Formats: sequence, structure tokens, C-alpha cells
Amino acid sequence: MLILKVAQLIKSRPQKAQSFVELALVLPIVLLILLGLIEIAFFIARYLDVIDLTREAARFASIKDPQIGKPEAVWVPNTYDCQNATPFNFYYHTACVFSPPKDSGLCPPASRFCNGLNPLVYLDPAVDDVVISIFTVEGSTFITNAYPDIPESTTDDYWAFSDHDEVDTAHNSNWKKGCDPNNGTIVRTAPHYTPASVQAELISGSPLNKGFVAIEFFYCYHQVLNLPFSNWLVPNPMRIHAYTLMPLPSVQPHPTPTPP
Repeated sequence: MLILKVAQLIKSRPQKAQSFVELALVLPIVLLILLGLIEIAFFIARYLDVIDLTREAARFASIKDPQIGKPEAVWVPNTYDCQNATPFNFYYHTACVFSPPKDSGLCPPASRFCNGLNPLVYLDPAVDDVVISIFTVEGSTFITNAYPDIPESTTDDYWAFSDHDEVDTAHNSNWKKGCDPNNGTIVRTAPHYTPASVQAELISGSPLNKGFVAIEFFYCYHQVLNLPFSNWLVPNPMRIHAYTLMPLPSVQPHPTPTPP
């Protein structure tokens, strides 16, 4: 009887040792998968925040008139303030939605770009950007005008925050580039919404005479956990591009009244 117990004990030892070896091999993999899922959750939360900001900015712009706050042909620095609507600039004050809330830790002292709805997503003026475009549709599917119609943007029909911010004048046209401020490689040459792309999406037979405002946010997401080897699979930082198109009644065409 004693011999049988000793034999069983000897046989059980290799199995236990094998279990420890398997656990040592599997545990790091399981831990990396768990941390990866946590990082994905952070990314999804940040992505939803970015989408919400573009929608809030589009809602803000949809009840304004861009002709009231029309930008100058030559941008004058330190003219506009997110905490003061006078003087009002349609494009700059719409971009203010992406600024940090007033008196938050993300607001530098005496910064003009504060008083927004952005407590979690920091707009880095060195790499991030906000692009605003306006379109007038005559009839059902024909775009007659795209704004801003000022000399600096006549051929582009967009307004970019990086070209007008006063915090960082060294980095312009951020939306065209990647997330490395030292790498000026152009990765795109046109915003998502252009006169051609919007006109292609319009449906024949839709309500006549419309106006639209397009808000695009180019944001560089930095991994929260910064896991080792994660940049082998996805870039870190990674560009998030969110956009919203919303009706803008103030720019829809109005019929010329017939003289009596």
C-alpha cells in the first residue's frame, strides 16, 4: 500500500510542474490581452468624446450667420477671444467649442482659447486641427457657393484653426499631416467635405435650396497605457478624424422677390 502511494506521488509531481510551466507561459499573454482590451476601451471613449465635440460645434454653428462674423482677408492675431463674443467671428468662435472649459487646468493663463466644452480631449495646437466649411445648395443637388470666400481660402473653401490660432503659429495646416509635429509629410490634401464630395452625396428630389456647415476634427490619440510592442500593431499616436455635416439655414439661397 505504501509503495502504491509513493508511486502515485512520484507520478503527480511532473504534472504539477507542467501546470506551473503552462501558467507561466499563458499568464503574460492573458495579461497583455487584458491590458489591450483596457486600451481599446480608452480609445473608444476618447473617440466618442471627439465625435460629440464635432456635433456640439456643428449645433453651435447651425444657428449662427457666417456673414456676421466674416473673417478678414488678412488674419489679425489676438483679435478674437472665446470668452468674449464681441467681436464675433463665425469660424473662430465655432472652433472655441473644442477649447478647454474656463478656469480648467488645461487653460493656460490669459489664454484666449478657453471657455469651451472640452474637459477631456486636449487640442494640441502643434498637431491637432479643426476644419470648417460651408456649402450653399441651389435646387436639390447643385452647390453654388462654398465658404469661406476670402482671398486666402478662395481655392480651398475651408477654414483651418491651425492657420489662425495664436498659441502656436509655427504649425499650420496640421490637418494635412500626421501626428508627428517634426514630420511635415503631407498625408492628405483635401478635407473630407469638399464641394465635390458633398454634391455627390446629395439626392435628387430632396428639399430644394439648402445650406450646410461641415465640422471636422483632426485629433492625435496617445495611448494611455503605452503598452510595449503596441506600436508594432497600431501607430502611437494615432490620428482620429471625426466629422459632422449639419444644416445651416442662414446660407441657403433665397429667391429674389419679384418686383410689383
